[in-house]
Amino acid sequence: MANLAKYILSELERINAIVSEQLEHTKPLLEGAECIAAIGAGDSYAAALALEACSGGTAEALDPFDALYSGRLGRLARKGCILVALSVGGRTRAVLDVAQRYRELGGRVVAVTGPGTPLASLANDAVELVYTGLASGIGAARHVAMLAALAGLLGAQPQVANLDAPCELARADAYAGACEAYSSAHYAELKRAEVWGEAAPSHRLEQLVHAPIYTAKTVAVYESSIASRDRQREALETLREAGFQVYTVPATGDCWSTILSQAAATLYCIAVRAENEKVEEPAYRRHPGLEHLTRLIYEMS
Repeated sequence: MANLAKYILSELERINAIVSEQLEHTKPLLEGAECIAAIGAGDSYAAALALEACSGGTAEALDPFDALYSGRLGRLARKGCILVALSVGGRTRAVLDVAQRYRELGGRVVAVTGPGTPLASLANDAVELVYTGLASGIGAARHVAMLAALAGLLGAQPQVANLDAPCELARADAYAGACEAYSSAHYAELKRAEVWGEAAPSHRLEQLVHAPIYTAKTVAVYESSIASRDRQREALETLREAGFQVYTVPATGDCWSTILSQAAATLYCIAVRAENEKVEEPAYRRHPGLEHLTRLIYEMS
C-alpha cells in the first residue's frame, strides 16, 4: 500500500474513537452564546465555515487577515462577541495576531488548538484537541477532531456515519455545497491541492450555477442537512440535464454529523485515489516554494 493512503486509512480507523474522546473533553462554552466570530486558515477556515453553518445564525466565519485590517474586530468586541480562534498547531501568524488584537480590545477569545500552543496562551479559554497528528503531511483525523470540538462547544453530540460516497469525487473538476456542506466542499478542495497540486475550486451551490460551472465537466456536490432538499434536488437534476457529470455526497442526520461524516468520506476517497496512483507523499512537500510559504504563514514579524 502506498505510504499516503496507508496513513490516511490508519487515521480513519480511529475516527470514531477520536470524535468520542474530543466530545468528552469539550465543555459547551458556546452554548447559549448570541454572537460568535470564528477565524482560521486552511483546514481551520473550513472548520470555521462549519461553525457558521451549524450555529443557527449566531456565528460567522472570518478570514483572519481580512478581520485584522477591516475594522470588524472592534465592532465585534463592542457587541460582546466571542472570538473562536482555530489552529491545530497554534502558530499561524494571522490567527495569533487576531487573537492578540481581540484581547487588547477587551474581547473574549476561545482557542481550539493543540496542547500548550502559543495560541492557547493568548486565549481566555482553550479547548485542547485530543489528536493533532498529520497523515503523512496532510491534516486528516485532526480536522475531524477540530470539527468535533466545535460541535461540543455548542453542546452537540454528533456521530460519524459511513456514507455511500462515490470516490470519483477525488477527481472532480469542482466542489460545491450549501450551508454546512460548503465547509465539506472547501475541505475537499484543500486536500486536492495538498495531495496532487490540482486546482479543483469549491463554491457555494447557488454561486456554482451562476458562472463557475462552465469551467467544469464534473462536479462533486455535498448535500446539506439543513438547506431545502427540494431546491438541492432541483439543482442536481438541472446540472445533470445540462450535461454535467455530478457526484453527490449525502447528508446524514444533523448538521454536525453531516460535516463529520462528509470529511471522513472525503478522506477515504482521497486515500483510494492515492493508493491507485501509488502516491507516496503529498505534492506540496515537493514544491520549490514551500520554505518561503511556510515562513510567511508561521513566522512572526
